Amino acid sequence: MKLFIFVACILVLAASTASAQCTFEITVKTGDRKNAGTDARVSLKVSSASGQTLQINNLESWGQMSAGHDYFEKGNLDRFRGSGPCMSSEPCKMTISSDNSGNKPGWYLSFVTVAQLGLASHRWNVEQWLAIDEAPHQLFADQNGCGFAAAAP
Repeated sequence: MKLFIFVACILVLAASTASAQCTFEITVKTGDRKNAGTDARVSLKVSSASGQTLQINNLESWGQMSAGHDYFEKGNLDRFRGSGPCMSSEPCKMTISSDNSGNKPGWYLSFVTVAQLGLASHRWNVEQWLAIDEAPHQLFADQNGCGFAAAAP
């Protein structure tokens, strides 16, 4: 009976840890190039080295800028905050993508920083167009810093 109670407690603890929610802060820097900004919908997926994942299908919905702010415009440093599944280590793998919609779908992305509050943050220097008509002619950027000393200060 004691073994049963012990195993039950372990399972409850594991389940509560797996579903725990943490707060994430994200900054996105749009480049200063001509026509760098976008009106497209941007999504973000980040993962830890152990595979825990945060998926945000509409990054603007996590926006922390003032009312009426136009996100992802030339030179902007946009801030986002929301909650998602906790990660046991810093996020180190990132995919950011554009749905190519809106008046100006092309976007030049400088960098993305993601921090789970209470853990180190990670910065990915992207310096790439997410556009069909600009090299590398794709609507996403993949960055993998897992296993590298790339944590932001």
